[in-house]
Amino acid sequence: MRPGPSARALNAIVRDLMDTRDGATYFAGRVWGVSTRYDLGGGHPLIGRSVPNFELEDGTRIGELMHDGQGMLLDFAENVSLEIIAKEYGGRMKYVSVRAKEHFGASAVLIRPDGMVAWASDQEPDEQSVRHAADLWFMRASVAKEAR
Repeated sequence: MRPGPSARALNAIVRDLMDTRDGATYFAGRVWGVSTRYDLGGGHPLIGRSVPNFELEDGTRIGELMHDGQGMLLDFAENVSLEIIAKEYGGRMKYVSVRAKEHFGASAVLIRPDGMVAWASDQEPDEQSVRHAADLWFMRASVAKEAR
């Protein structure tokens, strides 16, 4: 931060780096938090990262569906058991079953209200693992009634 020759040299290097595609991607990821990954457990590479802005077949993007601040159970494989699980949490998460233009191999993704992926699967979803992840971030409707 000092206005000396070393600082000017470092500033020039950083500007040159930011003029490259890789450099700009790196700095944008750091500033916007896109490259941030939280250790939420689970083995899928999407878990703990910001949800990709999946483009759905109708042209809608996930970002447009998240404006209401709700969590979402996103189902790319039309799995009826996931819809049933989502209903257990009342209005705390919405269930969206759609086809996407690109889903990075995921069959289903649980998204927290802040846009972070809490759970994901690239296979037939294991109902127990979906419920476990959902219980960490959402309260089931039956539990909410008991708490009253």
